[in-house]
Amino acid sequence: MPRLVLCPMPQPTKGVCIGTYEGQPLVVLGKNYVAGDRTLTQAEIGEELVEAVDDAASRVLGHEWVTSLARLTQLNRRTTSKDRIAKWGLPEYALKLLAEAAAHSHPRALGHALLAVLEIQDTCVTAETPTGHPAEVDVTERNTVAAKTLRKALVMLDDVLDERFLSQRRKEFQEAQWPYRDEWRSPLTDK
Repeated sequence: MPRLVLCPMPQPTKGVCIGTYEGQPLVVLGKNYVAGDRTLTQAEIGEELVEAVDDAASRVLGHEWVTSLARLTQLNRRTTSKDRIAKWGLPEYALKLLAEAAAHSHPRALGHALLAVLEIQDTCVTAETPTGHPAEVDVTERNTVAAKTLRKALVMLDDVLDERFLSQRRKEFQEAQWPYRDEWRSPLTDK
C-alpha cells in the first residue's frame, strides 16, 4: 500500500487535509506537509505525491489527465505535469478535488461530468481575469443548462436502448419470414 493516499478527510482548523501519509492525516500547511508530529517538505514527499496524484487523477480523468486537471483547476498545463508536481506540488484545492473525486462511487463518470459542466460553464462566464480564466460565472445559467443537458442525455440514452431493442425484434421477424434466404442460390451460380 502506498504511503501517501489522497482521500476525503475531516478538515482541521489550520491547513487543508488532503489524505493520509503512513496512516496519519496529511495536512498542507503553507509549503509544507504535516503528518502526525512530522513536518515534511516538498522535496521529501514529491515523488510520493506524484504517485498519489497520478492514481487519483487517472481514476477520475483517465490516464491522459494532465490537461483535464489543468482545465478543471484553472492552472497552467505545465503546473500539472508530473515533474512540476514532484518539485512544486499542487495547490491544496486541486489535491482536495482529486481526493474527493477519486473516492466517489463512480470516479470516471464523475470526471466526465466535471468536464461536461466545465464545457457548459465556459459559455456562462460573465467576467475573466487578465489571464483569461473565469473570474465570474453565471452559476444559475450554468446549472440550468447542465441540468437540461443531463436530462437530454438520459432521454437520448433511453431512446437508443429502445431503438436497439426494436431493431433486434425487426431482424428476428425478418429472419422468421424468410428462414432460407441465406441458403438460396441463383441457378447460374449453383454447381
